[in-house]
Amino acid sequence: MKKLLIISNMYPSSEHLSFGIFVKNQAEALRKSGVDVLVAANDNPATGKKNTIVKYGKWAMKTLSMAMRHRKSISITHAHYVFPSGVFSLLLKKLFKIPYIVTAHGGDIERMAKKSARIRSWTELILQESDHVIAVGPVLAEQIENDFHIPKEKISICSMGVNRQVFRPGDKAEARKALGLDQDAFTYLFVGNVIKQKGIEELLIAFEKVQAEADRKVKLVIIGSRRDTNFIESIQPFVDGDVQFVDPQPQPQLVKWFQASDVFVLPSHLEGFGLVALEAIASGTPVIASRVGGLVSLLGEGAGHLVEPNNAPGLAAEMMNALHTPREVYSNKQAMDAILYEHDEQEITKRVLSLYESAVKGGAAR
Repeated sequence: MKKLLIISNMYPSSEHLSFGIFVKNQAEALRKSGVDVLVAANDNPATGKKNTIVKYGKWAMKTLSMAMRHRKSISITHAHYVFPSGVFSLLLKKLFKIPYIVTAHGGDIERMAKKSARIRSWTELILQESDHVIAVGPVLAEQIENDFHIPKEKISICSMGVNRQVFRPGDKAEARKALGLDQDAFTYLFVGNVIKQKGIEELLIAFEKVQAEADRKVKLVIIGSRRDTNFIESIQPFVDGDVQFVDPQPQPQLVKWFQASDVFVLPSHLEGFGLVALEAIASGTPVIASRVGGLVSLLGEGAGHLVEPNNAPGLAAEMMNALHTPREVYSNKQAMDAILYEHDEQEITKRVLSLYESAVKGGAAR
């Protein structure tokens, strides 16, 4: 294989550290394995019609320019998110006969494809014309097979993997000291975009209930981008001094927040995989999460604790359970270790490389 071109509508920058960080992590892992990787990505998370037109226009020009320049040496393209990233991979296949693999992350199937009949049509075409489809979780894979008529043998279930050199257990007291956190407070942590679909409102309501019933000091830390100002304003009645908001963190710093916390909580309404839950597990932090999407297969065998989505009382009850149960009892180390082995970044990289090789050979045979 000569060059790999990764195409993604999400990619981090120095201003937006967590925006599609999982795509960058995989790109770096592939480079470490010896692959010559090119990246054509949008690193601007700005929303609004005007911003979207401008940023996607710039991204399109960058992608097509890079593809034209390297078209003779690109062996395969890998689109992250079916639409819109997959449009470029499809175009390059039609123009230059470059095979492509597309990774569906969840939001592209659960939300984007449902926005309009036109986007759904594009999504189906991109999936059908691809040389292989990667779904980050089994529920998503089943949805792609059934809803978009993609043969089962053309779909691989493969998460983005977790870098266990970065996300690893550490001393809680030392981490709290480094972060300036109360050593005695039982600390719940959320990491992700602070938006309604992540279950933030239910989390805050559940935390209020925990505060009222707890027999010790409790704290909630919410780390993530707060770009949805209307939503942030709407949740202010549920926020008090024991709730701390933190801007997105670089991964070497983020792991300290995991290590410093007693429990990680991810009450999403939908989740293609739930990589951040895997990062928490790798850091030795117990997980409470919604029974949705990829979280069911990730945590359902005992690696975490599942609650029904959109259910603040149920979430509060499990948060109280975590508060009153010794950590060594609340955590199922055997199940957590099994999940970490299955989703280790190095193993995932080997699987992705194998898919590339098969797609390239298939393209050469046509």
